[in-house]
Amino acid sequence: MNQNLLTISEAFAASMKETDGVLGAWNFGSVMHGTSDEYSDVDIIFLIGGNAWKDMEAKVSAALSEYCDGVALSWGEGFNGHSLISNSYLLRKDGQVLQFDVVLLNQDCIREPLCKIHYMDLSEKDIVFDNGGQVQELCADPPHGNPWSCSLDRVITTYYFFFHMTAKYLRRQDYFKLNQTMRTLYDMHASLLLAGYDAISWGGTESRLHFLPADRQEHLKKYYCTDDFRLNRANLARSMEWFEEDMQDVLRLKSQTYGGSDLAAIKKFWYECTQGR
Repeated sequence: MNQNLLTISEAFAASMKETDGVLGAWNFGSVMHGTSDEYSDVDIIFLIGGNAWKDMEAKVSAALSEYCDGVALSWGEGFNGHSLISNSYLLRKDGQVLQFDVVLLNQDCIREPLCKIHYMDLSEKDIVFDNGGQVQELCADPPHGNPWSCSLDRVITTYYFFFHMTAKYLRRQDYFKLNQTMRTLYDMHASLLLAGYDAISWGGTESRLHFLPADRQEHLKKYYCTDDFRLNRANLARSMEWFEEDMQDVLRLKSQTYGGSDLAAIKKFWYECTQGR
């Protein structure tokens, strides 16, 4: 982790430990999962007593300002509310701009689903401080994540439906609709691979994809749209071939089959429709 960020984090945590109403704190994100590097930001979670909840967000902002050269930007999640506040700060320090993420959890709402995500798989090694033993209690029985789950039939059907749509967008050279459709294809291909090869039980799609086999990761890297429509067609054709390969492998791993759709006809039409495009 960046040394300036580490220094700010240690001083800020020490200050918050002495703040009335702060019950405890723990690391989250890459630090919690042992994947941090020099580019990682800070992700720290504070457990707040219900009576102190109202004013704690302002206290956090004020405390952070004391340990840097200024707050360049503060961004809050759209779901912030009475049970959870998740804010990201860009802090200026010695000419650098550093990301610092802070989550506040209301002790009175700690069993709500959105709160539980933030102490999933929590263990004692992740604790920054614990003023009253409440964080230890969370460690004793934390919620646990699950491997990726999806309907393979739904993923495969969605993929080929949207893949068919790309033919008309290639012919029209409609960049914006093609771009949006390729995003959907990427999401379906990623979901298919995670259904077969997900190796972790935490994090969103982007975090989980890092743990796929390296050759499978490569199968996701051509879902981008440019103003060169011949390149777009070539990328889509290659991506579809990879999807078909991965589909067969994942279905085999899951001891499942896919039927009821004439995928060969869809592929044949697409190649004919986009030939020379």
